[in-house]
Amino acid sequence: MIGQVWRRWVSLGFVLAAVFGTARAATPPAALQPADGAVDVNVGVLRWTEVPGCVYDLRFGTEAAPPLYRTGLAVALEKPVVLELDRTYRWQVVARRDTVVVATSPVFSFATLPIALQPSLAYGHFVDARDDKVYWTVTVGGREWMAQNLDHELPGASWYYDDDPRQKVYGRLYAGRALAGDQAAICPAGWRIPTRAEWVELLDALGGAKAAGPACKEAGPAHWRRSDAARLNTGGLTVLPGGSRDRKPSFGNLGKYANFWTATPDPEIPGGYYQVDFGFMRDAVNVSTGDGDWSYAIRCVRD
Repeated sequence: MIGQVWRRWVSLGFVLAAVFGTARAATPPAALQPADGAVDVNVGVLRWTEVPGCVYDLRFGTEAAPPLYRTGLAVALEKPVVLELDRTYRWQVVARRDTVVVATSPVFSFATLPIALQPSLAYGHFVDARDDKVYWTVTVGGREWMAQNLDHELPGASWYYDDDPRQKVYGRLYAGRALAGDQAAICPAGWRIPTRAEWVELLDALGGAKAAGPACKEAGPAHWRRSDAARLNTGGLTVLPGGSRDRKPSFGNLGKYANFWTATPDPEIPGGYYQVDFGFMRDAVNVSTGDGDWSYAIRCVRD
């Protein structure tokens, strides 16, 4: 009698497994991109290890218990994901076969670039289709500008400060000689390097070159060296002092100066392009010729 009951329960188990899938727990998904605990994240991609035969529900947000973000994902990947600056995000993946949950990941977390935008202004955003990096934008003087430094690799012509990816908050420094090539390939599609005249136009909209520094620089002590010069970011451009790379090559002036290339060559200086620079001890913004063998940051403007 006991043997017959046991055989019936075993048969029922096979039937249930065939209909609903095995009840045996699968290995929970693990975070691949970004890694759990990552910092300075600026790529709008979430990627995790696969659980064979499953679809995925993705929970994502800034809450300790992230809310449902996507359901029924067929692949272990979600992009693009718009990431706000200076935030800590949490995410979790639930793997299921039909309606049966077979594995649930831990709650992962990561932090985005610690850049403080101007909270009183409305910002836009876009994702660079080349590398899925998320940029925030601001409109000044009727033009839409990137509110972050460009961070797209140009092999042999772009570098993080000190060749250290931990400095990615400042974007990359771009060799001036790269401007003599295909400038359209440097900025994302629909964006370009601003001309000297467009930079002057922006500065004029914020009080003129002699006084526009405070309106352009990121407020607060996080990145700029301390000085008596004001940093208010009322224009929202959120300029960061990313320093430069000279012809030796060596890096310098991190925290003290922000230099940006323009698209405009100086006809009197072979290989020279106009550049715009902000200093930690002054309100004035200088516009001068930059040596093409030096490397500076780039801000892009929408076409």
